[in-house]
Amino acid sequence: MQKSTFRRSIIVSTVVAILLILAACNVTPSQDPPLTDRHADGVSSLEDVETWLYLIDVNLDQGTVTQISESSYQMLVIDFIPSEENNSDFPIAEIVEEWHRAAQPKLVIAYIDIGEAEDYRTYWQYDWRIGNPEWILGADPDGWQGNFPVAYWHDEWRAIWLGSGGMIESIIEAGFDGIYLDWVEAYSDENVVAAADQDAVDPVEEMIWWVGDLAQAARSQNPKFLVISQNAAELAEFDDYVEIIDAIAQEQVWFDGGAGNQPLGDCPLPRSEQDVDTIAYRDSLSGACRRQFDEFPESTLHMSSEWYVEYLILAQGKGLEIFTVDYALEPQNIDRVYEISRSLGFIPFVSNRALDQYIDPQR
Repeated sequence: MQKSTFRRSIIVSTVVAILLILAACNVTPSQDPPLTDRHADGVSSLEDVETWLYLIDVNLDQGTVTQISESSYQMLVIDFIPSEENNSDFPIAEIVEEWHRAAQPKLVIAYIDIGEAEDYRTYWQYDWRIGNPEWILGADPDGWQGNFPVAYWHDEWRAIWLGSGGMIESIIEAGFDGIYLDWVEAYSDENVVAAADQDAVDPVEEMIWWVGDLAQAARSQNPKFLVISQNAAELAEFDDYVEIIDAIAQEQVWFDGGAGNQPLGDCPLPRSEQDVDTIAYRDSLSGACRRQFDEFPESTLHMSSEWYVEYLILAQGKGLEIFTVDYALEPQNIDRVYEISRSLGFIPFVSNRALDQYIDPQR
């Protein structure tokens, strides 16, 4: 995502101090209380989640389903697999029910991309391309194939999600406990900004309304339905946005990889704003991470951990649960993320960039 033009300073000196202390590893992971509060159906509440799994794998086999069922994970974020054109008959409702009935019941959250159209989904039509329909605006700026930023305020795009028999209705019918919204940061994409200017709309305002409409559509059918936004942590500045969602999940706070899983992960972000785009930072990167840095000048390697943490602390202070998603495979990097994230009161998860592997819970 790109830095928004409306960013304000939020006690930068305090955040810098926190990061320096944590970087010295003089912290002890916070110990959350044991799960005690349960919904009537046996599923834990969002506030009690200590460990979670993020798995985007449309070829989910029974072995992995069972492995998840038997795990101690309390929340799962998985793709809404029946929306994938080659898996439209996938028995997702049966699997969601199995996870709900596990010895450790799971909150099951459906991953959806609300800011990009994906050409492998059931809603995609054979003759669609950039510019046809007009709300398909361009290619993914980070190089993800088959993903196209959209003008999310257009009625045709909204109908895919909100209409009768649409995605939200289907997700609820499958028994999911909530939705996990990807590409909320679409308002900062250059093609989206240009389209919004042409349509005389504010892309930030339109995104807040879009998230609100999705939440309202879901909660009109299930008042307890959860809404978790991925990225765009800076929207925590807007109280009307904070009131809509239950949590923010922020990717690559400390480590990232690249599109197509190249590299797999372990690319450290600059620690502070002063380190961003410096020669010293670039020289510190591995060859694969340096290629990612050079090829994608708007990528997260041009952001700082400090910048993300500022807004996550702001959101946390406004009552939102905070999840972090980092991409690392080196044990020392994984341990560092879990230590720092938990010390800040966040709930971390670390995997490879493709998010296509089951990872055992890390306590």
